[in-house]
Amino acid sequence: MSFVPRSIARASASAPRRATALRQFSSNPSTSAAPPPLIASLLLSRAPLLTPTPTELESTYHEHSRAVSHALSSPLPLDFYFKSGSLPLRRHLRAEHEYVKSIYGPRLAGSAPDVGDIPPETEYETTSRDHWEKTDGAQRGEKSLERFPEEEVYCLVRRGEKWVFPQTEVGKLEGLDEAVTRGLTGVEGSLGGKGMDSWIVTRKPVGVVKNGEQRTFFLKGHILAGQPTLSSASGYTSFAWLNASEVEIRLKEQGDEKLWDEIKGIFGVAEDAQAEVEAEV
Repeated sequence: MSFVPRSIARASASAPRRATALRQFSSNPSTSAAPPPLIASLLLSRAPLLTPTPTELESTYHEHSRAVSHALSSPLPLDFYFKSGSLPLRRHLRAEHEYVKSIYGPRLAGSAPDVGDIPPETEYETTSRDHWEKTDGAQRGEKSLERFPEEEVYCLVRRGEKWVFPQTEVGKLEGLDEAVTRGLTGVEGSLGGKGMDSWIVTRKPVGVVKNGEQRTFFLKGHILAGQPTLSSASGYTSFAWLNASEVEIRLKEQGDEKLWDEIKGIFGVAEDAQAEVEAEV
């Protein structure tokens, strides 16, 4: 008579069931379907070059705040900051009187200080805020990186009859950022990274779009200078730098309203709260 431990007996009894389960869930290369492709799309943007021009309300608010701060602040100790009788002191006294006169009126400002003849300051050449946009934009049009200096502009490429974001397929065991560097912004990428001073902001996607089984992940990138040099093998025929409003119009005109609805949050376009309330009612 032989005695078999209970644990060994249970293991030997469950072995056939495990083998059957493994055969059921094992993937056969000849019969299993290929996994859906993963697409890495690059949201390449140029940050604003200038601070936004203040609106009339903002300008009025700042002027009022400055006037209130000026009225409540202690007088400037002139002896500490200026030398007696110096040219900077006389210029300051004249500028201070003109500012007080513009805020409180000539009656409260009093008589102008006796500062004598003040030589004019050095004149510097001033450039308008839209100077580069007009000069470079007139020559290159939508391909100018100087477009809309007060806004953020994004790179769209033309493939066939449609404008799309630069994208590439993610390889096996390849990260999203690695795929973008290899297929788009690298030296041999579709955008010709050798002529661009660009970088990827983060390795994590900022958005995802589902199209059936396909998943497109959007990564954010910035460009400082340069221009894309589209390779002939990429299938892209042109590129353009567009702001968020132009991107919306361009996508909707070619019938990609659904795509814009899914990615507009990336551009800071919020849902219309009033429309949502009316839809619920």
